[in-house]
Amino acid sequence: MEKKLFYIGVDEAGRGPVIGDMVVAGVLVHEEVIEKLVGEGLADSKKMSSTGRGRLYWMALSSGVVSVAIYIPPWRIDRENINDAEERVIGEILRVLGVISRINGLKQVVVIVDEVKGRDKRIRARAEEVLKSILHGFIMEKKADAKYPPVSLASVAAKVSRDTSLMALRRLVGGFGSGYPVDPETKNWILQIYSQGLSPPLFLRRTWRNLKDLAPSWYIVKKKRKSGQKSILDYARGR
Repeated sequence: MEKKLFYIGVDEAGRGPVIGDMVVAGVLVHEEVIEKLVGEGLADSKKMSSTGRGRLYWMALSSGVVSVAIYIPPWRIDRENINDAEERVIGEILRVLGVISRINGLKQVVVIVDEVKGRDKRIRARAEEVLKSILHGFIMEKKADAKYPPVSLASVAAKVSRDTSLMALRRLVGGFGSGYPVDPETKNWILQIYSQGLSPPLFLRRTWRNLKDLAPSWYIVKKKRKSGQKSILDYARGR
């Protein structure tokens, strides 16, 4: 009997903004479904419109794609090396999708991850740990979202998830543009809030250097953790 090939694609959205969470998403998708989605216009999420991303994402979910998204909040980004945080979250995503893969009796799963610098060996080891004998291949490459459709789909999932959370945030605090520090609307929003003498919003990344010029008293210097030093998340997990 022919073995069905499944893919796990992993990517993030929101690494650079000064406002909002970074979202890391993973998808578990059958090879035939990914071919169908490519035919419907699936591509790197940065090359798709917001409407196009939403349409493809819901089409994927209705076709049986499993999607897992984890939000990395600004407070965590301000306290951890961002690559360390992303590596940990990817490990959790692989664990969840690995469990789902085994429960459903999948036989061949290929994992493809958009590059996290310096983390290839550890993330590969995590994939081997959670998928064991059903791991059929592992790829981590720079700009994988533009090369591999499963990662393109993960990119879409991450982007849709982040955009949805930002939409809700804008309803609460008003328009702040894209959230990127080079966006004039974002800059003006920060300057306006700062001029009112308010406390820094919880959704603001306070270690971003751009903030130092816009809101000096809100800016904080990220403390570098020594090698082997535990994070808050490590203690919460009892490690």
